[in-house]
Amino acid sequence: MRGKYDDQGPEASSTGPARMVGPSVVELHADQTSVLEAAGHGASAAGNRGWAPLLEACLADFKEATEAGDNARIPALVKIVADLALIERGAIRPGSRRAQQALRVGRLSLARRLITRHLAKPSLSPGMVADMLGVSIRYLHVLFEATGASFSQTVTAERLSESRNLLRQKPPRPIADIALSCGFGSLATFYRIFSASEGLTPGEYRAAGH
Repeated sequence: MRGKYDDQGPEASSTGPARMVGPSVVELHADQTSVLEAAGHGASAAGNRGWAPLLEACLADFKEATEAGDNARIPALVKIVADLALIERGAIRPGSRRAQQALRVGRLSLARRLITRHLAKPSLSPGMVADMLGVSIRYLHVLFEATGASFSQTVTAERLSESRNLLRQKPPRPIADIALSCGFGSLATFYRIFSASEGLTPGEYRAAGH
């Protein structure tokens, strides 16, 4: 069973409780810890409801941004996490414009994590991720187009990043193993894509000590 989130029709603005509750919980200097802890409890309580995985993915993004000291991303993530928690609690209507924006960000976040989780599979495709995310393939492509990188470009960039990390590891692993573990499918494909990106073969990259 797949839900198709295609943003059909105009999105209404938030009204009622959402308008009153929203601003107080997304104030960036007004106790972010309480907001995020409450959101975490909301994700657990939501069970199998469609937005629980989105909330968990954004909470993970927030944790990573905090650990990395990425202050530019933290305010926006706090707002999205808070809005997703309010959707779960019924304070923001899922069909409202504010909710749809939060859900789009949450779906993109989860889609990226699904890519990372299944990176080693050569079968990784838009259809596969769309099925796991519960959206249409068209909608998935729209999510990535908004980032300036297509789904395919995002997957390739992730595979290249992982392959660079593995090429730097000691003791060195066989390059064929690295190619397969990153989901390139064949050694020839790995060499072609890696050389086009880095200007060096995988072996030359490793020897150069990058």
